[in-house]
Amino acid sequence: MGFGIVELALVVVTIYLLYKAFNPYGFWKKLGVPDVVPDIPLIGNISMMLEAPNVFANKAYKTYPNERFYGVYTLWRPTLIVKDPDLVESILIKDFSHLYNRNNTSDIETNALSKHLVNYHDDKWKALRNKLTPTFSTGKLKGMHPQLVTCAESFVKYLGKFDRKDCVEVKDLCGRFSMDVIASCAFGLDLDIMNNPQSEFYKIGRSSFMPSYFLKIFFLLQPFLASVYKKLGMGMIPKSMMDFFVNAVDETLAYREKNNVQRPDFLHLLTELKKKDDDLVKKKELDPNDPVVFDHHSLVSNAFVFFAAGYETTATTLSYLLYELALNQDKQQILYDDITNVLEKHKGEYSFEAIAEMSYLEQAVSETLRMHSPAAAIDRKVTKDYQIPGTEIVVPAGVTVIVPTYGIHHDPQYFPEPEKFKPERFDPEKNDIAKGTFLPFGAGPRICIAARFARYEIKTCAALLLKTYKFHPCEKTQIPMEYDSRSFLLIAKNGVTLSLERRSTA
Repeated sequence: MGFGIVELALVVVTIYLLYKAFNPYGFWKKLGVPDVVPDIPLIGNISMMLEAPNVFANKAYKTYPNERFYGVYTLWRPTLIVKDPDLVESILIKDFSHLYNRNNTSDIETNALSKHLVNYHDDKWKALRNKLTPTFSTGKLKGMHPQLVTCAESFVKYLGKFDRKDCVEVKDLCGRFSMDVIASCAFGLDLDIMNNPQSEFYKIGRSSFMPSYFLKIFFLLQPFLASVYKKLGMGMIPKSMMDFFVNAVDETLAYREKNNVQRPDFLHLLTELKKKDDDLVKKKELDPNDPVVFDHHSLVSNAFVFFAAGYETTATTLSYLLYELALNQDKQQILYDDITNVLEKHKGEYSFEAIAEMSYLEQAVSETLRMHSPAAAIDRKVTKDYQIPGTEIVVPAGVTVIVPTYGIHHDPQYFPEPEKFKPERFDPEKNDIAKGTFLPFGAGPRICIAARFARYEIKTCAALLLKTYKFHPCEKTQIPMEYDSRSFLLIAKNGVTLSLERRSTA
């Protein structure tokens, strides 16, 4: 028995000495960077990332209030929290060559939907980004405009079934609208999900993006266990969802080719990219094994990521816009007048040009994105040793950088009275937004490629809705808003519930 105790003591001492010798939590002190030392070995500061996104971002932002940056640990790996807008500007834009990638280690060959822009790195990312960028040009947006209006009109018509006394869960309806747009503009499908919520397309998409602690932890551990996940065939996308999307795209493409159908949507634009690279391969001007070749795998994957990135973020932002307008009736009236005046100039037509002229609507969308930015933080990975501007500190390659955007967006020194909904902040004739302080879509070369499309989609739908209906809070409206801790996105914990009344001028 005594020998067993001695043996156990030796094991404990050995583990302790090894931990002291190889303790990863001295990394930031060696560099002279303030840090938050974890209480529990191996876990690091990851527990704070499991809280609601706004809680995490606020904590990250308010820790070390007088420092431009400081260090934490994700498990045992060092992570730099950057708070200073000038430094944010340098990291995302000026010094982009040192922080080229996101903290994403997914392999582009992981599954049938993985060969997309989010999973690409370095020069391969740049090559694919250059290919896809023209698909979101002003001309391409104009081509999709009629489809957006059709989806918004279906939303307006659907709301006609509700009375002023009804409490309506508008987040779900905004989700149906968003899915309608994606089905139409990305997959070329006219599903009318607004009136057919039992659509397989909607059910699979909605269930796959439901908040989940399991998926959140799975994602957090992905940079550490990527190779294990791959060997075990584990992924965040269920096989049923992969099969459904691949079949949806293949069937649509087959139908279009057989019937010579051309439609100005995202799927058509991706098809054109594939045809272009197919021709280059046939001419032996492009190696078919080159990972930047835009093949069928690329086409399906990028159609999917358009869905994945656009469904939840657009739906939540649109619902938060209606929420803030319901709580701020004076702002809703100003916006209604702006929409009405512009439409009078355009003879009542919701044209591309008319939507673009609705300046107060543009400001209201920006203010909503400031208050309820879908992504509470953005990340980058140091790809080349980086000397932090104004210091002698050199951060080595491999370190993750996190910018707590929610904290910056709610800092009163940049946005006075940050909890108040004030679209006028974004009036370019009255105010200047400081660089590095407004980052709903990121910034620099890695800014969301579909940011313009997302904003335009939200504006188009909001214009039609607000011209016809006036939104109000009801007894089920959550004030103040609470966010779901199971998601990385700012998703309303209990939905967004409002009442509405049809305008007498509608």
